[in-house]
This record gives sequence, structure tokens and C-alpha cells, in this order.
Amino acid sequence: DKIQAAAKIPLLIAANLEAGGSGALVEGTPFGSQLQVAATGRVENARLLGDISGAEAASVGFNLAFAPVCDIDRNWRNPITNVRTFGSDPDTVIEMSKAFMDGVREMCSAYLDGISKHGVAVSIKHFPGDGCDERDQHLVTSVNDLSCEEWDATYGMIYRALIEQGAQTVMAGHIMQPAYSRYFSPGLKDSEQMPASCSKELIDG
Repeated sequence: DKIQAAAKIPLLIAANLEAGGSGALVEGTPFGSQLQVAATGRVENARLLGDISGAEAASVGFNLAFAPVCDIDRNWRNPITNVRTFGSDPDTVIEMSKAFMDGVREMCSAYLDGISKHGVAVSIKHFPGDGCDERDQHLVTSVNDLSCEEWDATYGMIYRALIEQGAQTVMAGHIMQPAYSRYFSPGLKDSEQMPASCSKELIDG
């Protein structure tokens, strides 16, 4: 509250709230990884994950969840997705991610009135979609190598569904999507390809 009061423009204070309140503070409740939640087969557990993550983060002043991770675990060697995703099935990713978002929204509006002035927004990640190759996008640019049609039927379907569900922001990753980059800029050379975080085609196109 002191930080927000001192700021001329309201601040976004974010945390990786994908496994529980432990993403915001050491004393937070570690509920479980997204893959563990998905393995239960119970969508209600994804909502509870959102409940705990949102409530505990908001109670100490966080207002933006870098979650849910809506990537698809297509390659088990990928060091970023792996247990952080809701699995390899796009429909499951959508169902669980929607429940997580509902949990964040419901908990913050129902139980934190007067505690959190701003609520908690969600940022779905990592656009245009991690999980295809074996590289860590934090260290080197990774590649989502799907065709435009394959992307539309998987990652694109997920992003559309979650945006329509009310996701407030999308986190761009250091991930190339060559097919769509060339779709928006025909003739784009390999040397001109940029990850989504720096791509005119993927962000502005």
C-alpha cells in the first residue's frame, strides 16, 4: 500500500502465481504445479489453484499474476514448459486455464474486498507458445515451428479462448513463429526473423 500510495501512476506488481501463493512470497502456500493439478483430472483443482494464488498474492499487494501458463507440453525435453503446463492436450489447457482465471477473479472479488484495492489481473503466457523445441527462451531464442494452420488449431485456439474468457494481458515470449511472421511479411529472410517479444509481425501485424 505504501508503494502504491507513493506512485503517481498505479503500479503493476507481478509474480509467477502458477503454483500457489508461494510464487509471491516465501511463506505462501505451495498448492502444486499446473501439471500436477491437471493430472488429477479435476477442473475444480485448477480453480482452487487460482483461488490460493490470487488471494495470497493480493493480500500482500500483488495485482498481476504471470499465470496461467497456457503453453502446450509438446516436447518433454523443453526446460520451460514441462511441469509448468496443464499438459499436451489443447482442450485440457483451455479448460484448466479458464478455471484458474475464474478462481483468481472469484476469490479476489468475493473475499478480498477492502484488502486489495486493485484485485489481481492475469497474464497468459508465453505467446506465441512455448513447448515445441528443447531450448530455454530465457537464455536463447526458441522456435514455435508450427504451420499457420497447426498454430490456429492449437496455440491460437487457446489464446482466443482465454482472451474471450477475459484474460487482461498476454506475455510475449522470446519465441519465434516463422510461419506467421512470413504470413504477415512475405519474403521475410531467416536473418530478419525476430522472437515475439521484438517482432513487428507477431505483435503489431
